[in-house]
Amino acid sequence: FGPPSCSRFRPPAPYPRRSEEEEDQDDIHTPVKIRPEDEAPDSPLGPPPTPFSPSGRQSVFYSKLTTHEHQRLREFRALLNKSAREDPTLLSTPALKRFANDATLCRYLRARDWNLKRAMKMLKASLQWRKAARPEFITWDDVKKEGEEGKQYLSGRDRHGRAVLIARPGRDGGREQASHVRFLIYTLEHATWSDTAEDDLPLGAHAEHTSEKLVVLINFTGWTLATAPPMKTARETLAILQEHYPERLAVAVCYNPPWIFAVFWKAISPFIDPNTYRKIRFVNPKREKEVRRMRQMFDMSCVDEDLGGDRSNAFDARAFGDKMRVFDARKAAVLKAKARR
Repeated sequence: FGPPSCSRFRPPAPYPRRSEEEEDQDDIHTPVKIRPEDEAPDSPLGPPPTPFSPSGRQSVFYSKLTTHEHQRLREFRALLNKSAREDPTLLSTPALKRFANDATLCRYLRARDWNLKRAMKMLKASLQWRKAARPEFITWDDVKKEGEEGKQYLSGRDRHGRAVLIARPGRDGGREQASHVRFLIYTLEHATWSDTAEDDLPLGAHAEHTSEKLVVLINFTGWTLATAPPMKTARETLAILQEHYPERLAVAVCYNPPWIFAVFWKAISPFIDPNTYRKIRFVNPKREKEVRRMRQMFDMSCVDEDLGGDRSNAFDARAFGDKMRVFDARKAAVLKAKARR
């Protein structure tokens, strides 16, 4: 259950790193000048209780941040307001404004080590991507053909309380790759959705992130190079995960990868961000030590049989579709209410 540095899956080259000159240009200790028009409005109860409050909430809302992180969040919010004034498309819809809550801003700051310029560059790219892809409005009926194969779905939580996303690339039906990517986005939105996003707590670097994290359990049983996605699709998938859902992955467990997977891994691993790479684990079901560690992470009564658990791995597409339509209706109601405000 170790990191993917074992001989079969060692990457051929390191992920490209920024030069020292580039890092110096993004000095995270440089304060941002906040203009009055970029400040968040006062709350209905009066002015913000602390000079660091970026959205007019009570200071307890920011209790998971250090004073420095709180200040960086305040500066980041002001920088976003300034950028949105210069480019109104960044926050042009209620859905985009809902997405850019304090919790989201903190995830982007953590992903870029609280560096404002780098975090803003990343956030801008995500806002532009979300405006084009409109992930909140993808529904089950849009991805039904992909979803009925049972190749991606949420499956409860692990022993740490983190949501578990099951992926089964061996069940890939081989349809056009755009539909695969669209279904991935739908699944990620389902896994990370919050009905009350505005109340999600902003979390600092040393806070407990269980509520925000996902565990991805990938079952490679039945996987072959014939079912592997084209390199272009694999890279697009990585880009979406790393660039538009930062600080969401807790760990990715690759269960029972066949020896031929080493070929695919050698090709794709150079494009994996180092932070993501460190979260990948491989499990060989024939190695007792790795299986034991997996059992320590998961309640095996909630894990499918072909993943070493006790639950039947039969997939009921109709029941799953009904469940997802209920989710879609709830999500639509939330977005509609947000649009009215």
